[in-house]
Amino acid sequence: MSINFKLLLTLSLFFFYAKVNAQLLPFIGLNAEPANNEAICPEPYYTGSFSQSGFQKNDLVPDFKLYNLNGDSLHLSEKLQSGRPVLLISSSLTCPVFRNKVPVINQVAAVYAGLIDVYVIYTIEAHPTDTSVYFGYVNITSPNQTQGVLFPSPQNYGVRKAMVDTMSSFVNLNVPVFIDGPCNEWWNNFGPAPNNSYLIDTNGRVLSKHAWFDKSPDDIFCDLDSLLNFNSSNCSSGGNGTFGINVLNNSVNGNPGRILYDYVDIFNNSGADVSILIKSLQKNLPADWQTAYCADICYSPGTDSIVVNISAGDTLHFSLDFITGLSPDSGSVRLGLRNSQNTANQFSVWLSASTFGVSNTKTFDETDFEFSPNPCDDYIKIKSKMTNEKPLQIFNWQGQIILETYLRNENEFIDTSNLISGIYVLKLGNSSKIFTKL
Repeated sequence: MSINFKLLLTLSLFFFYAKVNAQLLPFIGLNAEPANNEAICPEPYYTGSFSQSGFQKNDLVPDFKLYNLNGDSLHLSEKLQSGRPVLLISSSLTCPVFRNKVPVINQVAAVYAGLIDVYVIYTIEAHPTDTSVYFGYVNITSPNQTQGVLFPSPQNYGVRKAMVDTMSSFVNLNVPVFIDGPCNEWWNNFGPAPNNSYLIDTNGRVLSKHAWFDKSPDDIFCDLDSLLNFNSSNCSSGGNGTFGINVLNNSVNGNPGRILYDYVDIFNNSGADVSILIKSLQKNLPADWQTAYCADICYSPGTDSIVVNISAGDTLHFSLDFITGLSPDSGSVRLGLRNSQNTANQFSVWLSASTFGVSNTKTFDETDFEFSPNPCDDYIKIKSKMTNEKPLQIFNWQGQIILETYLRNENEFIDTSNLISGIYVLKLGNSSKIFTKL
């Protein structure tokens, strides 16, 4: 009788495990931990909707295996056999939105400990010092510039692992981190997106999907409380609070070809949550300039209207980013901010940027010179149509002069070995071009 019971139990467990595995889509990898020197596969730019990419609610997801810094694996089908839902959150160190969400991730893991399993998946860098896959150009963002998060895209799996290790110097994350493979297997299936999330039930179906993790109107605490029949007291139903603004700077100057930032702090001065519409009311921009918002997330250029939510007592650090052209010019935008629930609570402010008068050096045509390589390592070779010697300057991303000399030959090598990794502006006279130091 005892033997039959054990046999029945064994068969029951076998069919339970088989059922879990069978309900997942086919395995997407990895079969083994990649070698450190395996190259990262290049990906085409993705500027589409993060809501539409990847999987949707009720979709089955594929099985996968990823590894952490210690070589331990996360095998989805095995984790689901624990009987607990799994929350997967995509990340990269250069994504300021992810860094800002780390306290929420830690809170979720603590509040629902034993009820769900939470994992962070490290993927493609969102805002590296070279071209961003989400923008098609270099966009390091003002938070990265301010906080010194200036790193190029990893070129192999070992460097991607090193970025995960480096991340611990910037954030205090209390959940396990697993690393996407060299050919971005997880990102290509569950993304493309810099900081989306999936809550997956034990049958491998998506219970909730956030295009941006815990960004209003999505609320991870509401999702989990509903799923688990649990009251965390953290589910927010919105509010009718009020807000004020503090303009930190409404005029910025810099070099042509740079991204320049004006800053506004938006603070909730009430005891309830507040929803705020931010909109560009008027634009006076040169034809080759663009603007972009960086608020709860960094939005693509051309997005001229967003809604943000600020919790009671919190402050949102907002920047209007001016993506300037290569010739000296100026532009301005009138920005409107309005309480979604109280139209009397609104503000309007002009924000401007200028690339005039940055240098006192003589003007000559930009086509007079070219340079390579870009990105560079130890040197840059400059080719110029020489008529006489020309003043040469290298500026860092903060507009500080790093090197100042003269170009005296038609072909000349400039030593860049002492520059730290980051974005720089090379100026000959008033002409300028951007380069990246690896």
